[in-house]
Amino acid sequence: MPTLLTRAMTGEEARTVAAWSYPAPFDLYDVDPDDTALFTDRDDAGHGYYPALDQHGAVVAFCVLGPEARVRGQHPHEHGLDVGLGVRPDLVSRGLASELLPQVATLARDLFGPVQLRTAVATFNERSLALCRKAGFVAVRDFTGPAGRTFRELVRPLDR
Repeated sequence: MPTLLTRAMTGEEARTVAAWSYPAPFDLYDVDPDDTALFTDRDDAGHGYYPALDQHGAVVAFCVLGPEARVRGQHPHEHGLDVGLGVRPDLVSRGLASELLPQVATLARDLFGPVQLRTAVATFNERSLALCRKAGFVAVRDFTGPAGRTFRELVRPLDR
């Protein structure tokens, strides 16, 4: 099982994640390989990216907490925390995200104490939508996001 760490990504981990490339239409989640600062920067509150490592110390996933997890088209969420999760392309659909979601919820609760978590998933991404529903997220609205794609906003109360 991967372990979600409470520290920021290292430069090497950021370069690895920035190089991940997903097949279409999931390439919407690709980033510029030169934009490693995206993964290593943190705001003063600690919002940003957190690496998940396998038993050998290799980064296999990450979560992002706070404003950086917000998809263009979403408004700030007053009582909740925006979250996102990314999995290495060759490990998608192998249960890794399901294993990590409880760790993400615990990390979010321990670091930021929100009332609820909020995420946004492209509506074509049925596997991520199913994962979110299974984890207790409920759809609240659809909106137009990056590249004119429709995204679904979902929320989940956070146990305290």
